[in-house]
Amino acid sequence: MAQGRLQGGQIIEPPTGRVLSLDGDAGPAQPRAESNQTILLLALLAALPMFGQSFHYMIDLPPLYLLSKGWPVLTAPLALFALVRLSLPLQVLYGVLLAYVLGLTPLMSMIYFGTGLVDALATTAKSLPFLYYFAALGLLLLLRPRPETVVRAVLWLGAATFILMALLWVVIPADFYKTDPAESKLFLFEAERGYRIFMPMFFGTIFLFYLTRRAFARQEIATILVLLVCFALMVLIYKQRTVILAVLLTVGLIALAASSGWRRGLLLLFGTAGGLVAAGLIYAHFLERIESALGASLTIRQLSITIATDYVLSNPLVMWFGAGSVTRISDNNLQTILGNAHFYLADIGWLGIIFEYGLVGASLILAAYVASLRCIRRIGTGTHYSMMTAALGDHIVLMLITSLVYSLVFTPGEMATALALATYLGLHSDTSVPRP
Repeated sequence: MAQGRLQGGQIIEPPTGRVLSLDGDAGPAQPRAESNQTILLLALLAALPMFGQSFHYMIDLPPLYLLSKGWPVLTAPLALFALVRLSLPLQVLYGVLLAYVLGLTPLMSMIYFGTGLVDALATTAKSLPFLYYFAALGLLLLLRPRPETVVRAVLWLGAATFILMALLWVVIPADFYKTDPAESKLFLFEAERGYRIFMPMFFGTIFLFYLTRRAFARQEIATILVLLVCFALMVLIYKQRTVILAVLLTVGLIALAASSGWRRGLLLLFGTAGGLVAAGLIYAHFLERIESALGASLTIRQLSITIATDYVLSNPLVMWFGAGSVTRISDNNLQTILGNAHFYLADIGWLGIIFEYGLVGASLILAAYVASLRCIRRIGTGTHYSMMTAALGDHIVLMLITSLVYSLVFTPGEMATALALATYLGLHSDTSVPRP
């Protein structure tokens, strides 16, 4: 199928140049009547967290956790619906990527780790959310909400992230916090960081970036205050250092892009540097305990790096195409196969991706992220919802920054959903809309 393109905010089918509407006929895309928007908003509030993988690792909520694991399969018909209705940007790249990670990689795990077919296919659970680019867009095409309803849903979910995090911090007793992540992924206690709540932050960071762009565009005091409060909640409750520093760096990039004139740019640059210094001072009282606590953590990570490097370099075929992986519930997991109980692919960033998918697979994954970011940026230049589309792109920037530590296949549904949302908003770039 030929790759579509955006023109005037609508998808153009290359062979005929026909503008595809959401009703299946030529002409502009028409959302549903205003009277249905409340119902559609509630539907989006329920469905979007599943596409954003908000519960994908949330063992604290077993029903939602299991639903999230099965969501890519359950929504596969929506992906097919989107592909049939529209010729989408990047569909060839995503098709090749999905064929690689869902077809070749399980085969490699069967070859190198001796896994059975079922176990090999089970390892694709973390890469299946790449389908959300098509599935989330398919849901939007089926529901046909007004674009401002989509924007409102994303902002409400972002605001709810911080409100719920603050509420849980106040009402949840200390007994609920666990030291073992296998017992809780939400309420954690660690020696160097104390009590913290590891909230799913997909919509939270998009909300932060939207507020940042709105603050620079409109200079609203209320927006700036909300932005500062949200960031303070991240520092005091969320406490995920890598993400917080990456958010600060992304905000700094937004500030530089929004600046006009060297004086304002210099001021914004110093402001960003000041924010980084402030973040460092906030964590200063942890430094003594971090040295001992991270000593073991860094040793484990260094050991994982050494084992992965030796394994990859020992076999050129693995280096190029990867060795695949093994599920945690398999009879033989990577720890037993490689002879070390503290080997974790998710902790070694790009090296972990190369171990599992090889240089070819890593290149395809990086290409998908970079191409998705560029596509969102192009869409944002021609839509009335430029601040929201820009914020969606900013989240991909955040993921690329954190990929130095975290694997990009840990939550690929975030990137795929961001692209789907931006693409849908791009369909309505010529629609006159109220300011959100």
